[in-house]
Amino acid sequence: MIDFGAFPPEFNSARMYAGPGPLSLVAAAVAWDGLAAELHTAAACYRSVIAGLTTGRWLGPSSLTMASAFAPYMAWTAGAAARAAEAAGQARLAVEIYEAAFAMTVPPPAVAANRVQLATLIATNFFGQNSAAIAATEAEYGEMWAQDAAAMYEYAAGSAAACEVTPFSPPPNVTDPAGVASQSSAVAQAETLTATHSSLSNVVSTVPNALHGLSSPMTAGTATLTDVGGTTAGTVTDSATSSLMSSLVSSVPSSIPTYFMAAATPLYGMSSILGMAQTGQGLANGAMAAANAAGAAASGAANA
Repeated sequence: MIDFGAFPPEFNSARMYAGPGPLSLVAAAVAWDGLAAELHTAAACYRSVIAGLTTGRWLGPSSLTMASAFAPYMAWTAGAAARAAEAAGQARLAVEIYEAAFAMTVPPPAVAANRVQLATLIATNFFGQNSAAIAATEAEYGEMWAQDAAAMYEYAAGSAAACEVTPFSPPPNVTDPAGVASQSSAVAQAETLTATHSSLSNVVSTVPNALHGLSSPMTAGTATLTDVGGTTAGTVTDSATSSLMSSLVSSVPSSIPTYFMAAATPLYGMSSILGMAQTGQGLANGAMAAANAAGAAASGAANA
């Protein structure tokens, strides 16, 4: 801690006059004023946008959510503009305090002249004729000491007052912290929809093949069904045919409703595809019964 009263006027005056001066504080005040003006303009724009979101054609749940989320940020911007204006005012106050302390400080040349005068009086005081002048010079020097100390004390107190500004607060969060998790969930749902579309494509390609097989006698139909199942006609048994048709019966009605929920097609489209699925299910049941009957007949003929 510095005690300015303990230092001679040469020290205090030299420090005050050798400093950078108030120009940096003046520039800081101008910069803070500019920032305050920009923040006030931004706050006014935000206020206009929020007003537009809550009135007129934009009014709705999304606009109200946006307005309620961004209103705190608009208020923070207005508060930051006020803080910037306050900082500009405090910078100008610091300039005034500096100028007052500078004017109160004894100029270094005056202090140096007093010391030179004292040295001259002492050097020429052969018979004591300069004693009164020496005393007056010392008294003047004491007044300089006290004046510089008082100027520095007032300067320190004023600088402390100028530094008392309201701190800036952090801006509020205008986004949903759960947004990243929601985005990941949406991506996962999109992947599920892709798999559903692929399943529907398989169903759409399988049903016509099965129906074509039912349009010919059983031998040709059996070959067609084995083509759909990915096997050869020579290795297909009755149980394999039954398993294939059961899989077709179960996959058609289960896959198409899933596609409806995922794709949200128009009503007439859903009716058409559902009718196709029901028709395919009925034909597939008939084909499975016919295949089982043919297998039983073939077994009876072999035993005979």
